[in-house]
Amino acid sequence: MRDFTKPLRVTDDVYWVGVNDRRKVRFENMWPIPEGISYNAYVIEADDGFIAVDGVEEEYSDEYLSKLTEVVGDLSRIRLIVVNHLEPDHQGTLEELVRRTRAPVAISGIGAKMINDFYDVPRDRLRPVSDGEVVEVGNKRLRFIFTPWLHWPETMMTLDETDGVLFTCDAFGSYRALSEGLFDDEAPLDEYVREAKRYYVNIVGKYAKNTLDAVRKLRPLMSSVKVVAPAHGILYRSNPLLPLDLNEEWALPRLEREVTILYISMYGHTVKALERLKEGLRSRGLNVKALDAAEVHTSYIMSEANNSAGVIFMFPTYDASIPMPLFEVLYTFQVKLFGRGRPAGVVTSYGWGPIAKIAAEQVQRSGFKVVEPLVTLRTRPRPEELEKMEELASSMAKAVDEVMASQRTA
Repeated sequence: MRDFTKPLRVTDDVYWVGVNDRRKVRFENMWPIPEGISYNAYVIEADDGFIAVDGVEEEYSDEYLSKLTEVVGDLSRIRLIVVNHLEPDHQGTLEELVRRTRAPVAISGIGAKMINDFYDVPRDRLRPVSDGEVVEVGNKRLRFIFTPWLHWPETMMTLDETDGVLFTCDAFGSYRALSEGLFDDEAPLDEYVREAKRYYVNIVGKYAKNTLDAVRKLRPLMSSVKVVAPAHGILYRSNPLLPLDLNEEWALPRLEREVTILYISMYGHTVKALERLKEGLRSRGLNVKALDAAEVHTSYIMSEANNSAGVIFMFPTYDASIPMPLFEVLYTFQVKLFGRGRPAGVVTSYGWGPIAKIAAEQVQRSGFKVVEPLVTLRTRPRPEELEKMEELASSMAKAVDEVMASQRTA
């Protein structure tokens, strides 16, 4: 077990000086993190000083500065501050570091334009870098690699060519605080990969094209990379290519012959229809997941449904609209462009005001293609209404098979 209250060595001259956050209930105040999250910051020792790479949330500045000081001694020995990404969970300590050192701040050009919207950093301290530029600090060579919209416009990565460490900031990150170990070969990798997928679809997934562009840009450089060091979660040294491969897979997911049903049932009537629909889908050879949107947070729903070839939404009418938990899911799907052209079914029930067309419009706005028929049930489903589940199952199976055939020929 590692002691994460102390600086940890990444390579001979690179140190982890990050922190674990086990206080926060939701990352970005939206995404559940029951196992916490880490903010990974780093410092590189050169022959004539130090390079600080990113920081942590302001709430943890004392712990960060204590670790940093333990490595560098006097903070005035820091010769360069690298800002890969401006988000406050990485730069909450930036102002203090600027105040206590004379080091210039290496940042992308767009980042230099944005920085004073977030932090008070004197303009004469900024050192804008260009894509692919190499900066030497003592005996260390740093290459800056622009990765725009991964997931902000100013994001970049820093490759320490001397030590073989790629600092990727939010890219390739993961939920889950560091506990068992710092590296992939010290920690429960399956658990971090599971949380890395959820992190990806929640935080970065909207920018799938940018993810793929970044991975393609990085691959020619990876032969010299010994460690991939993101800003959240474990570091990858036993297989530095793994985070690239995984993010590429999640950005361009291989769809499975599977349907995820997202439902809400207030009094059990929707569940009766759900069971009939599941039977119909399974009888046609489809794998089926059913997630209660009132019990499963959107964050986990996105991860579970990312590889499903089809999705079905089932819910009762509530105040002439969609019940709030499922409305939140649909809104998040719209923001994150989650549908990706996949087929989706819609099943609604009502007492006096049907909303099937309204529901279908919301599903379409999420990027799905709505499959006919739109099924409307009159509160408690009658036997003849349950037959509609068979019709929808048949249509969905056909639509899924078309998606799978298209994927095979792509």
